[in-house]
Amino acid sequence: MWKIKKWFEKKTVSKKEYDEEKRKFEMAIGKPFITLKIELPEGFEDHRNKFLDLENNIEFLDEIKDLVKKNLLWKRETEETASTDS
Repeated sequence: MWKIKKWFEKKTVSKKEYDEEKRKFEMAIGKPFITLKIELPEGFEDHRNKFLDLENNIEFLDEIKDLVKKNLLWKRETEETASTDS
Protein backbone atom coordinates (compact mmCIF):
# COMPACT_ATOMS: atom_id res chain seq x y z
CA MET A 1 0.00 0.00 0.00
CA TRP A 2 2.90 2.35 0.70
CA LYS A 3 3.98 2.06 -2.94
CA ILE A 4 0.57 3.29 -4.06
CA LYS A 5 0.75 6.20 -1.62
CA LYS A 6 4.28 7.02 -2.81
CA TRP A 7 3.11 6.81 -6.42
CA PHE A 8 0.31 9.34 -5.83
CA GLU A 9 2.59 11.67 -3.86
CA LYS A 10 5.09 12.02 -6.72
CA LYS A 11 4.37 15.23 -8.60
CA THR A 12 7.15 15.43 -11.17
CA VAL A 13 8.12 12.16 -12.73
CA SER A 14 9.77 11.39 -16.05
CA LYS A 15 7.70 9.62 -18.69
CA LYS A 16 9.82 6.48 -18.34
CA GLU A 17 9.44 6.39 -14.54
CA TYR A 18 5.71 7.05 -14.87
CA ASP A 19 5.31 4.16 -17.36
CA GLU A 20 7.29 1.79 -15.12
CA GLU A 21 5.28 2.68 -12.02
CA LYS A 22 2.00 2.52 -13.96
CA ARG A 23 2.87 -0.97 -15.20
CA LYS A 24 3.70 -2.14 -11.65
CA PHE A 25 0.45 -0.68 -10.39
CA GLU A 26 -1.61 -2.34 -13.14
CA MET A 27 0.11 -5.68 -12.58
CA ALA A 28 -0.61 -5.52 -8.84
CA ILE A 29 -4.25 -4.53 -9.22
CA GLY A 30 -5.35 -6.34 -12.38
CA LYS A 31 -4.42 -9.35 -14.46
CA PRO A 32 -0.79 -9.76 -15.51
CA PHE A 33 0.00 -8.75 -19.07
CA ILE A 34 2.91 -8.59 -21.47
CA THR A 35 3.87 -5.97 -24.00
CA LEU A 36 5.45 -7.11 -27.24
CA LYS A 37 7.54 -5.17 -29.71
CA ILE A 38 6.99 -6.62 -33.16
CA GLU A 39 8.92 -5.16 -36.07
CA LEU A 40 7.68 -5.00 -39.64
CA PRO A 41 9.01 -8.14 -41.36
CA GLU A 42 11.57 -7.72 -44.10
CA GLY A 43 10.03 -7.58 -47.54
CA PHE A 44 6.79 -6.01 -46.29
CA GLU A 45 7.91 -2.37 -46.30
CA ASP A 46 5.15 -1.56 -48.81
CA HIS A 47 2.57 -2.71 -46.22
CA ARG A 48 3.71 -0.31 -43.49
CA ASN A 49 0.28 1.27 -42.90
CA LYS A 50 -1.52 -2.09 -42.83
CA PHE A 51 1.07 -3.35 -40.36
CA LEU A 52 0.62 -0.32 -38.10
CA ASP A 53 -3.17 -0.76 -38.24
CA LEU A 54 -2.83 -4.25 -36.71
CA GLU A 55 -2.21 -2.66 -33.32
CA ASN A 56 -5.87 -1.64 -33.10
CA ASN A 57 -7.38 -4.47 -35.16
CA ILE A 58 -9.72 -6.43 -32.85
CA GLU A 59 -9.65 -9.58 -35.00
CA PHE A 60 -5.85 -9.58 -35.03
CA LEU A 61 -5.68 -9.07 -31.27
CA ASP A 62 -8.15 -11.93 -30.75
CA GLU A 63 -5.97 -14.18 -32.93
CA ILE A 64 -2.92 -13.26 -30.84
CA LYS A 65 -4.83 -14.03 -27.61
CA ASP A 66 -5.87 -17.39 -29.06
CA LEU A 67 -2.27 -18.13 -30.04
CA VAL A 68 -1.11 -17.33 -26.50
CA LYS A 69 -3.76 -19.67 -25.04
CA LYS A 70 -2.74 -22.49 -27.39
CA ASN A 71 0.93 -21.98 -26.58
CA LEU A 72 0.32 -22.02 -22.82
CA LEU A 73 -1.90 -25.11 -23.09
CA TRP A 74 0.75 -26.89 -25.13
CA LYS A 75 3.43 -25.99 -22.58
CA ARG A 76 1.20 -27.15 -19.70
CA GLU A 77 0.53 -30.48 -21.42
CA THR A 78 4.22 -30.92 -22.23
CA GLU A 79 5.20 -30.26 -18.61
CA GLU A 80 2.51 -32.63 -17.30
CA THR A 81 3.66 -35.35 -19.69
CA ALA A 82 7.29 -34.85 -18.67
CA SER A 83 6.43 -34.99 -14.96
CA THR A 84 4.40 -38.22 -15.33
CA ASP A 85 7.18 -39.84 -17.35
CA SER A 86 9.72 -39.23 -14.56
